[in-house]
Amino acid sequence: MNIKIGKRQLELKNVLIGALFFLITAFVFYLYSISFSLLALMFILFVYLNFFRRTDNLPSLLDLSILAVIAILIPVITTQFQVSGYGIAAIGLAILITLLFENLELSFVYSLFISFLAGEVSDRSYSVAISLLISSILASLLSFRVRRRFQVIQAGFLAGIAQFLIAYIIEAKSSFVFFSALDLRLLWICLGAGFLSSIIVLGVLPIFESIFKVLTNISLLELSDFSHPLMRRLILEAPGTYQHSLVMANLSEAAAESIGANSLLVRVGAYYHDIGKLVKPHYFVENLVNYKDVHKNLKPSMSKLIILNHVKDGVELAKKHHLNPQIINFIKQHHGKSLVYYFYHRAKEVDPSQKHEEEYKYLGPKPQSKETAIVSLADSVEAISRTVSEPNPARIEEMVRKVVRKRFIEGELDESNLTLKDLEKITQSFIRMLNATFHTRVNYPKDDSRRNKD
Repeated sequence: MNIKIGKRQLELKNVLIGALFFLITAFVFYLYSISFSLLALMFILFVYLNFFRRTDNLPSLLDLSILAVIAILIPVITTQFQVSGYGIAAIGLAILITLLFENLELSFVYSLFISFLAGEVSDRSYSVAISLLISSILASLLSFRVRRRFQVIQAGFLAGIAQFLIAYIIEAKSSFVFFSALDLRLLWICLGAGFLSSIIVLGVLPIFESIFKVLTNISLLELSDFSHPLMRRLILEAPGTYQHSLVMANLSEAAAESIGANSLLVRVGAYYHDIGKLVKPHYFVENLVNYKDVHKNLKPSMSKLIILNHVKDGVELAKKHHLNPQIINFIKQHHGKSLVYYFYHRAKEVDPSQKHEEEYKYLGPKPQSKETAIVSLADSVEAISRTVSEPNPARIEEMVRKVVRKRFIEGELDESNLTLKDLEKITQSFIRMLNATFHTRVNYPKDDSRRNKD
């Protein structure tokens, strides 16, 4: 059973999960005499996130509930150990959510909730709530799309300094004492909360990546290392596919940056999108040995099976090597439900009386995100660019626009959330990158003097 609200549709089990979560939360709030206005705030924020601001990288209702439980437990458990409210790890939670989902709005929402909850359990301290809120928002901004572990620690440390300054100013103002002696205890608490929570986040990050089935930029950088077994095999067994993937990765990364998508995820997705070709590498044109067409003596139906199966084979290889589902999505979706045109036309020539179109289509699904759609477009553009005779800027632009237009008209981009403005930016990026790839070179003069000496 599904419940529809506007453009959103939730399964009944998710609605029940959300209801159960709020009942448990209400009971916890009752036990600790926490204001129920905070529960109302959380409910409003949940409704806002789920029904009015649904984005590609927003977690499910169950995941949102898990995050909310963590946001509740951090202040409640911290105060049980008689730790100052300023020591509640709101900064750590903000960094964790930002790293996991790359969604500043989501991070701000949870920062708002945990900060006011921390103020509530700290004898309704206005100073604790405001200082935690501002410092956790700053931590989110500083840790957004970082690629190095040191940047995470730096974000926690700077946010801790900001928390101390805000708390110190508010405390001084409330007691009418300005420019008083530095409160070293408050300084160490705030710095410790920011610095230590950022280190803890780095330690628990792999656990939460597994729970939420997401990839952070830090893990993506590890996957981009060509020493990965699948990358090593691709280099040695399917060098043509490897080169194709490298060019695709450059095209995709530039296009992702042009529209504000996750460029590192796109690059790594492009590296792994064709690993299924490792099963039968010489049946793919880029890996042909001595340019011998191995499909020449095969029936179109047999060739079609080999081509279509590289997606299924890729998914199986990815699962065998425990790749994250986000990377597997690139393998599944990079062809969408498009047609294997070459063998489709050969089948029509062999038996024109039959309708072969559905039989020669990839199983999909269509690209479900901006990132997978970019890789799908780059795959087609890169492959067709190799067939352009005497490439020049005009021919390259015509080719790119034709490919993008065709994928759009066929409905392959319908589920990707790409706008027409995004598509134009992606097209311009592809054109610019391909023009740089196919640029002409100056003919160097021959060294006649050297030849005469020889």
